[in-house]
Amino acid sequence: MNNMTTLQHSEIKAYFKTSTHVVGHAFKVTLYKRLIGMVSKYALNQIVAEFERVNYANIDSARCGYIMRTTHGLPCACELARYVVVSIPLDTIHMF
Repeated sequence: MNNMTTLQHSEIKAYFKTSTHVVGHAFKVTLYKRLIGMVSKYALNQIVAEFERVNYANIDSARCGYIMRTTHGLPCACELARYVVVSIPLDTIHMF
C-alpha cells in the first residue's frame, strides 16, 4: 500500500510540474507574463474564464461577487479589471 501511495504521489507531482511549464499560445501575452511557470495550467484557464467577466463586472465588487477569490484563491473579475494594461502579479494568486 505504501508503494502504491508513493507512486501516485510521484505521478501527481510530475503532472503538476508539467502543467506549470507547458502553456498554450493564449497565455503568451503580457497579462500572464508573471504567472507562466509559477501557476498551473488549470489556474491559468480559470483566470482566462474570469477575465472574460471583466467587461460585465469591471471594478464593481457588487457585480463581481468575489466568487473566484473565495472559492479558488484566484483574482476575481473586479481585481482583474485593474490589470488590463499590465501583467497580473504573482502575489494575487493563493499559494495553494
